[in-house]
Amino acid sequence: MKRLLVVLMIFLFIFPLSAQAAPKLQIYNHPSETRQKGQIVWKLSGLGKPSEPLLLVPNDKLIILAGSKMLCINLQGNLLWETKVGNGKMGNPIITKNGSIFTAGKGMVAETKINGARGWNFTALPGGKDKEPQLAGGPNNLIYMPLPYALYALDTEGRAVWNFSPWDNSDRFTIKTSDKRSFMDCAADEQTFYAVYADEKAAYKMVAIDSKGNLLWTYWMGDLMEVSILPGERGRVYVTATLKPSKQQGGGKSSSGKLNQGRIYCFDRTMGKKPLWQYNVKVSDRLTEPFLSGDMLYVVGGNNIYGLNAATGILKYENRLANLVSVPAIDEKSKRIYAGSSKGTLYAIGSNGRLDWSRELEGAIEQAPLLGADGYIYVCTQKGNLYKIRDNASGVSAAANK
Repeated sequence: MKRLLVVLMIFLFIFPLSAQAAPKLQIYNHPSETRQKGQIVWKLSGLGKPSEPLLLVPNDKLIILAGSKMLCINLQGNLLWETKVGNGKMGNPIITKNGSIFTAGKGMVAETKINGARGWNFTALPGGKDKEPQLAGGPNNLIYMPLPYALYALDTEGRAVWNFSPWDNSDRFTIKTSDKRSFMDCAADEQTFYAVYADEKAAYKMVAIDSKGNLLWTYWMGDLMEVSILPGERGRVYVTATLKPSKQQGGGKSSSGKLNQGRIYCFDRTMGKKPLWQYNVKVSDRLTEPFLSGDMLYVVGGNNIYGLNAATGILKYENRLANLVSVPAIDEKSKRIYAGSSKGTLYAIGSNGRLDWSRELEGAIEQAPLLGADGYIYVCTQKGNLYKIRDNASGVSAAANK
């Protein structure tokens, strides 16, 4: 017996039991770092692979969703709290004015308080085959939860205000349709909820429903690989869609080879029979979510960043950058654009579309960079590293950080 214990102790000494290391904060204060155009202030590692974009909540705190974990970090790089918010992948969180954070699970919505404490849960019959649950925030702190058989509008106390059902008239005559409906994306503005879903015939439709639960319009989108919705101002909504490659009559791919067809749309909230404008591109992968800044709409696809006039859809510039994959973020004062690559490069692009500087980080940058009110750039990589970066080439950011 003693011999067995000795062997076990030696084994544990040589091969210790693996445990998840606590996040480690590294401060970058070497003089050579301050001379970098993209200066790293600190790096917090060991956070886990981010599954959604960074969020900024009241009192200048950062929220990271990594699988079923939610982490809260202050702007000095300190982990304030960590909590588990589900057993699987959660959808994009919703932040309300009181600071509560809402996440979607399969047929449920859960509240997390600003201090990390758990709030209420709302559960409904899940159904469907959604890989990622969807949520959208609406007017008066409404929370929209689309499910295969109905759309629920909840208040911030977890009560159902109304529900919209059925999605299609054909649902009135069958109980099987709802199980085959899946949602690709949803969003909301002060007046309207928007969603794109596929029905049992793999027909992808965009639907607009007003804040009272009344159907406004539907629009057929084609056979999609990816779609993203962004409500804008003056009743406009922007959509990026990547279509599945078409098949030739002989069963092969289309003549465009490995390129996919991407479409960028602008709709009016009250009328969806025809887009206000549409811009088509060929991309080697997929179009990202659109990003709106002033009168410009930005989209990334196929290593290119496209800048279009948001009112007309006219292309203003196009810039090709190696391995570009993330949604762009824009400094509204300097108009500098920040975007990340699959190789871990953070790009800073001037308002003229030209590259100003780049910085190599550890891990792919698939999620959009976040610009804080303090003028710094926050970037979370797929390796679980969170960076705080100062743009020393931008006079605006430097002035904001005095």
